[in-house]
Amino acid sequence: MKIKLGIIGSIETIDKIKSVLEEFKDKIEVYIYCYHHKKETIEMLEECQRKSDVILFSGQVPYSVALQDHSIKQPTVFIPRTGTSVYRAFWQMKMDGIDISRVSFDTIEQQAIEEVVKELDITLDNMYVKSYQGDIDYNELTDFHYKLWQEGKINAAATCLSTTYRNLKDLGVPVFRLYPTRSLIREYINKAIYKGNVEKIKATQIAVQIVKIKNQNRSISTEYEFLKIKNKMEEGLICYAQENFGSIFPFGRDEYLIFMTRGTIDVYSTSFKLPRYIDADSALQVELASGIGFGDSVHEAEVNARNALEYALKENKNCCYLLDEKGLILGPIFEEDSNPLSYDLLVANNDVLEMARKIQISPSYVSKIKSILLRMNKSFIEAEELANYLGISVRSARRILKQIADAGYGSVTASESRAGIGRPRQIYEINL
Repeated sequence: MKIKLGIIGSIETIDKIKSVLEEFKDKIEVYIYCYHHKKETIEMLEECQRKSDVILFSGQVPYSVALQDHSIKQPTVFIPRTGTSVYRAFWQMKMDGIDISRVSFDTIEQQAIEEVVKELDITLDNMYVKSYQGDIDYNELTDFHYKLWQEGKINAAATCLSTTYRNLKDLGVPVFRLYPTRSLIREYINKAIYKGNVEKIKATQIAVQIVKIKNQNRSISTEYEFLKIKNKMEEGLICYAQENFGSIFPFGRDEYLIFMTRGTIDVYSTSFKLPRYIDADSALQVELASGIGFGDSVHEAEVNARNALEYALKENKNCCYLLDEKGLILGPIFEEDSNPLSYDLLVANNDVLEMARKIQISPSYVSKIKSILLRMNKSFIEAEELANYLGISVRSARRILKQIADAGYGSVTASESRAGIGRPRQIYEINL
């Protein structure tokens, strides 16, 4: 079966990619989306993901736009401008008779350019590089190159962005576009195909979902009421399992196990859909906790589901958590859109382990706090916010923030008191 490959990028770069696609016609089914401005990426991505198994971005810029918007739900790769792209730019400058000892580049990391310079044995008087992570304004890059040219510091500029390229052309700057070469395009199409195939294999992985009635001991006065709830529950669970091609088994008095494949579960769902299958008009209010686990065996999937369930049971309303075979947990997922966090329970990253040791909190807590800051899209946080996300007391959140600051990974940037009364709240800038 062919991999469905979605491609998003600028018109000029997409044309380069199209010239290579013919080589892969027996392996991929292609959906192409060309934008005139990078901001169109988000709208295109929404449709592209519905059709595709994997997404190929034409470069770092559209990928970063999508990443910052938290819109990526499919496996993705982007084509970097390294190696052969830089060789090509220097060669074009040389062919046009330009002195390549003074040049400026954007987007690419300086190390990648320096490696090419060493390989070609080029002597540079001046090289200026505007590398960045994430997104950047077209005009900021235009100003970067144009100012250097006006000051006589460069003879030519090389840019990855089509709009910046056109702007510099209009200003009379000798400018060259850093396109991906055929070999780079071919390499990253192959990587996209590999990722797509891996996801198809993962889709057949075993998934176990455990569903538990939470309120059996609090609000059910008689055994008859409990049996009524169980009957209502089972009707809904049967429909849920049927729609997800799963098998359902009662487990004990108040639990149910549902066996499915990973591909039938919407891993990126932001809402806990199971309660909707239970009669909303019923006078009996059922509170549910659910844990979903993935694994290469039934045992592994069930263990992960059981661990995920423990987190869901701590919440005070219908809730689900998901834990995969790598120790990545997603949750809490509530009935309404809940914007769940995703973080590692089993941390192997040495930097995170070192941070945890210095701060004196668990590595999974460090991973979770990093995820919270990423979700908030900022580095500033106060104790009340952290407490809400972590489900702990404000006092405990203050203690954690102080430990982070004392370990050198944060600092107090402001202190203010609401209406001039009460304990001043401290706002921390965190650098994890």
